[in-house]
Amino acid sequence: MFHRLRVVWDSPKPVIIPAITPPRPMITYDKGLPSLPDDITFEIFNLLDMDALKSCSLAGKALSCSTKPFIHRTLYLTPRSGVPTGPKVPGPWNEFMGLPALDERGLLQHTRHISMSLPRNPLFAHDLQPHIQHLCTITNLRSLKTRWLDVPSFIPNMEEYFGTFLGSLQSLEMDSPRGDHKQILYFVCHFPNLRDLKINGLQDYSHSMRSGGPHFDIKTSPPLDGTLDLQLGMDPKPILSDLKGPQLFLRNIVPLPSGLKFRTLKLSGCFGNAVQPLVDACAPTLECMEFTVEWSSALFLHRAERPWFI
Repeated sequence: MFHRLRVVWDSPKPVIIPAITPPRPMITYDKGLPSLPDDITFEIFNLLDMDALKSCSLAGKALSCSTKPFIHRTLYLTPRSGVPTGPKVPGPWNEFMGLPALDERGLLQHTRHISMSLPRNPLFAHDLQPHIQHLCTITNLRSLKTRWLDVPSFIPNMEEYFGTFLGSLQSLEMDSPRGDHKQILYFVCHFPNLRDLKINGLQDYSHSMRSGGPHFDIKTSPPLDGTLDLQLGMDPKPILSDLKGPQLFLRNIVPLPSGLKFRTLKLSGCFGNAVQPLVDACAPTLECMEFTVEWSSALFLHRAERPWFI
């Protein structure tokens, strides 16, 4: 690099003074990393753990904008430590008290996964009513995990509570949902792009909720081409004249309008002849099956059309 020089001859010995170059202006970026494509940036930050992401977010404005979608992609709605739990918890001290602050800072738009592990049993629709304005900013949710969800209370107005991410949800996990088998299946089929389904425990409602509830006919069903994980805890010797909720669920999930295309089946505590139609329905696409049960109880499964099952 060459610099312009200025020579001073008035002194006995010439003095060479380098010309002063003005400093270059600092260039700032509002978002993203300008030197890397978005797909490469995504892969880099996707490999970092949470501590590394938080450190990067403090390094500059560009890095802060790039790491926000990774830091805030999972939202845990759980009780605060040190706060008493139960139905008598005062209103401000609940699991949703942080939503207004997250919404105000524009962080809810980055949420891709929600886990609701609430102490209340069950979770009714009116519990979410005061927070709908904040939940509506979650527009690109990928997976939802719920616990003790009262399905009948949400069915009449599902668009009101889940409308912003009905089409984007791909994975649903329900832990001990409250409702009969038809209501739960209707709830599941309301997510048109659902691929993975996990249900842990079903209540033994034979036909309908004892407290009453709405029922709807299922006209369309999602792709359901990922993983089906059922942990039902069924009775190994059910009485055919008095089928319980898990048996009825297995029987009614097979004839869904769009069929079943699951690639992986994970069945735990599933017994009886209701399992065989489920395996047969998924046989054309089935690649892996995990059957957590005594082997003698699984002998009734005959060999399917594809050679995956031996």
